Amino acid sequence: MKQYFFALFSFIAAASYGQDTVRRPVITHSLSSVRTKMDTTRLVYDEEGNELHFYQYQKLMNTGDYTITTKRASPDDPATKLYLKKLSDIEKREMYDIAKQRMAIKSPLLQEGTELDITPLTRALTAEELANKVIVLIFWNTECAVCTESFGSLNAFLQQIHNPENLVVLAITPEPQEVAAAKLKEKPLHHAQLLSNAGSIAKGYQLYNYPSFIVTDKSRIIRYAISGMGPFVLPSFKEAIKTVLFQ
Repeated sequence: MKQYFFALFSFIAAASYGQDTVRRPVITHSLSSVRTKMDTTRLVYDEEGNELHFYQYQKLMNTGDYTITTKRASPDDPATKLYLKKLSDIEKREMYDIAKQRMAIKSPLLQEGTELDITPLTRALTAEELANKVIVLIFWNTECAVCTESFGSLNAFLQQIHNPENLVVLAITPEPQEVAAAKLKEKPLHHAQLLSNAGSIAKGYQLYNYPSFIVTDKSRIIRYAISGMGPFVLPSFKEAIKTVLFQ
């Protein structure tokens, strides 16, 4: 059985930064010989000091307007807490430029500006079904909380697409059909075709990180390829889809 671990880089070396330092969260979920669970019980506080649980602050993070920073609860208290911080436009740009380099997909088969080889996908779809389409690949896993928490934001976006006939959205997971379907009942991803038992597709692309997001234009040239989750990911992912659809 494949095993997974979560790597949460959001809070590394936080104590060495001042309270106004912008953190650059990156969350990935990848293959390992050791299995651990993401701590979704971790609390984050808003600027008024109110407690926010994972599903509350992750929803805000998915807007791209916030990040997480650390600071002391008081000058006399050596302990630090995690706080939600609203980003300025300059901070968003800085975060995007730095995080995009860190989060670019490493697979040589999924590099921006190169043509997507659809051979792995033809195990589930025909070449005709992919012809002259904007292809969107979402690699996810049922144990990846940030993966499934992104679906609500994507649903609202995809529902507004005025030319969905030009778009193929594939939700690709190695999980069995019944496991993936059960998770999608809890956290639906509308307007997407589920490809379950699809570990061979990920392997075909030499991709083992979740979530991963890929967008091609109608000529199958990859225009966006990111692994992980951070404040900029969903906004830039949506923008990439809109850009290629209107070309």
